[in-house]
Amino acid sequence: MQDLVVLDWIEILEKIKSHATSDIAREAILDIKPLASAEEAYISFQEISDATEVLNQGVRPYMQSLDLYSTWIARLKKKAVLKTLEIKDVRSFCIEALALKEALEPLENNKWAKRIHDSIMDAEEPLSAIDQILTPGGDIRSDASEKLYNLFKEKERLAREVQSTLDRLVKDHQMESVIQDKFVTTREGRWVLPVRAGMQSKLPGVIHGASQSKQTVFVEPEKVIPTNNRLRQVEAEIEDEIERLLTELSHYLSSQSTDIESTRILMEEGDLRFSQAQFTNQITGHAIEFSTDAMELIEVRHPLLQLSGKNVVSNTVLLDEKKSILLLSGPNAGGKTVLLKSIGLAAQMARCGLPICASETSRIPFFKDVLIGIGDSQSVDEELSTFAAHLKILGKAAAVKGHQNLILIDEICGSTDPEEGSALARAFIEEFSANNVFAVVTSHLGPLKAGWDEESRVLNGSMEYDPKTGRPTYQFLAGIPGDSLAIQTAKRVGVAQSIVQRAMDVLAPATRARLEGLEQIERLKSDIAILQDHLRKETKKAVETKNKYEGLLAQFNKDKEEWLQRTLKKAERKVEEAIAQAKVAETFKRHAALQEIKYQLPEIVKAKPTVQPGAPQTAEEFAKKFPPGAKVFVPTLNQDGIVQSAPNNKGDLLILSGSVRLQVNWQDLRLPGKPQNPTSQLVRKSGGVSVAMADDDRTLDLRGKTVEEALEELELALDRAATTREDRLKVIHGHGTEALKKAVRTYLSRSVYVKKWKAGSPENGGDGITWVEVGEA
Repeated sequence: MQDLVVLDWIEILEKIKSHATSDIAREAILDIKPLASAEEAYISFQEISDATEVLNQGVRPYMQSLDLYSTWIARLKKKAVLKTLEIKDVRSFCIEALALKEALEPLENNKWAKRIHDSIMDAEEPLSAIDQILTPGGDIRSDASEKLYNLFKEKERLAREVQSTLDRLVKDHQMESVIQDKFVTTREGRWVLPVRAGMQSKLPGVIHGASQSKQTVFVEPEKVIPTNNRLRQVEAEIEDEIERLLTELSHYLSSQSTDIESTRILMEEGDLRFSQAQFTNQITGHAIEFSTDAMELIEVRHPLLQLSGKNVVSNTVLLDEKKSILLLSGPNAGGKTVLLKSIGLAAQMARCGLPICASETSRIPFFKDVLIGIGDSQSVDEELSTFAAHLKILGKAAAVKGHQNLILIDEICGSTDPEEGSALARAFIEEFSANNVFAVVTSHLGPLKAGWDEESRVLNGSMEYDPKTGRPTYQFLAGIPGDSLAIQTAKRVGVAQSIVQRAMDVLAPATRARLEGLEQIERLKSDIAILQDHLRKETKKAVETKNKYEGLLAQFNKDKEEWLQRTLKKAERKVEEAIAQAKVAETFKRHAALQEIKYQLPEIVKAKPTVQPGAPQTAEEFAKKFPPGAKVFVPTLNQDGIVQSAPNNKGDLLILSGSVRLQVNWQDLRLPGKPQNPTSQLVRKSGGVSVAMADDDRTLDLRGKTVEEALEELELALDRAATTREDRLKVIHGHGTEALKKAVRTYLSRSVYVKKWKAGSPENGGDGITWVEVGEA
């Protein structure tokens, strides 16, 4: 894993993880590993493409209910009677399952979407059963059953009777000297009056306690005792009926536990694929073909640079069985390591089934192993110096054989004596060549760049450096070794000619001869760079022309469809007129006329679409999928924005991103990086089920705060939760030194707002979070 860290793989996973909506999907993303075969990678490519098509419909289903799944599924499988809070969590799960099913509904030709759609449980029935008993807020409905409805009505009537009787006593002038205060209250669940101490004999009844000052006793008058008794009996019957209803509902939901479990797996898969699709969309990733003996990376880029929003220079690297080892050289900060990592990430992403940051025409082997030697691998524990650790990696790399292995070595043997290092590096590279592996090796060692004949598997390459400006262009040049340009730089910055000449005299004869011919090499590099730039411009022009004609073809297809529809409607009207005017005696003549009309109908020929499935093809379609208020990603700002208007005649619309308002063409916009939660809209679209999703507002993140700041925010959050009758709070405190975690949990144990709290399970956040069940103070 340490090797993958230096390759920036963990950062890639973190970027994908940021798009997930459930903790279990986030854990699955961080655990992404290479697949077993190229066939599995092709399946993954296709499923991510299918998930992208769903996203192109303008919705990204959320799976937040999976975070609480583990808190109720075990009890459900044991056929335990669920609490109302747990049933409310089941309801949220059913709602999101229903929303996911609705989001996948329109995509009949999408195999992945169809498989998920057809396999998800029908959540409407359990959701209907829950809504018959619980309100969206999680309270028991008073009309959950006929008996419960009647009991609640009787309870209200009895309560009014008691209240009326006590109100009359309070207002009775004869009772003014007896009553302490003119109000009615309850004690031990029974209605009572506050009576002055020593005066209770004036009001016959049952005493139910006294105030702390002992100045007041609370008396239940004799007149209301029978009614109060019945009221308590009704309350007990209500509790029994509620328990019966919850038991029946829990047993019913338990019978659905198998379907619920399979749906949970599908929702996890959906969250994972949608996250990967969002990341692929942001880096403009493409699925590629796997080859057995060639590595052709066309316009490869580093994904993290692509995400930065900068103008990223793409490069093309071509290796085959005759030239399978790229020896990359050039000046420092010229882009060698970035290109090395770009190639490594492309190989790692492809073998993990993720579309890569390169052209779709790229081809690489399905690498079984990627060996990485980047950075300082010094280990004090193993008594390894920087160079010894480097040699250990090289020794391991020299043991692998076959095209299914990729070796990435940065600055091979560069941290020792240059002469010995060059010799050792050459020996390792020759071994790599003999082992028939693919390898990318960077080096500054001068002797290593020469001495490779045409039959060798080694291909020299360099990163272009503009000698006029002294700056790197980050363009890869194949077939030409690079140079440090130290002496040329000294000439350019004005170092005395005598010093430069002395430096040339001190150089070895072979090195001096090579440097004397460097000007010719630089001219050759410049010519190649001009040709490459010309080729890129021509390629870009060809792509623009291709897109132009594809657009014209799409418009032609649209116009053709509209013309066909008009023609068909005219034909239908003719048919209807013919039928209306026909008589029984003219049956054969009518059929002849109808047949003639049919022959006149144009033959419908549809061209295969060449655009991305599901993506908006016209401004009208874009306006439908992304109306004002919808989120989109603005590449020019490298952040999300809110649509403010529909596209005008030119296709331009207003976008608000942060404090910036700008006009952008709809074709320049992408799917949002952080889309809005569409669950409510999807469920309403599917069947009009009421939705009350407030879990987003119940998360309190205390990470990075001092104990005092955290406890102050926690107190305010608990106070708000109690005031708004929230039932649960998710507190994120992390681990750290555990001081914050201990302080938070100690506070929760003493808070009057807290019924109970528990640490998160491994499935829903781990010990770095605490779930708080809020009650009334």
